[in-house]
Amino acid sequence: MSETKHKRHQLTKIGDELEQRVYYPRDAGCPVAAHVRRSGRDERLAKKCWLVNISEDGCLLTGDDFPARLADVYIVFPGLGAKVLGHVRGQGDLTLQIQFEKQLPVGIVTQISRITPAKSEHAK
Repeated sequence: MSETKHKRHQLTKIGDELEQRVYYPRDAGCPVAAHVRRSGRDERLAKKCWLVNISEDGCLLTGDDFPARLADVYIVFPGLGAKVLGHVRGQGDLTLQIQFEKQLPVGIVTQISRITPAKSEHAK
């Protein structure tokens, strides 16, 4: 038998590879304000949207009349008091799939997923 048939190679991971995690989306149902920017443009357009689901690393928005070829979006969640930057990873006729630039803490995601339309109206 040849020597190459007896050799066994063990492949190892080297370097600073990112740990890949899976975050499960939680159903949500509240209105949000989205400030969208098209690819290659500087100006932002304010759009009223509906949050369909959210996870630590992204969310799904639905709304009418999204401009084509969106690059990113600032989302204002009711009661959060801050804008969250996200990049558009997928765009349908009425939906935007967003990946957040920075992951949100679990507690914030849970809090946002529990907001109802009535609660969000009182938060304004």
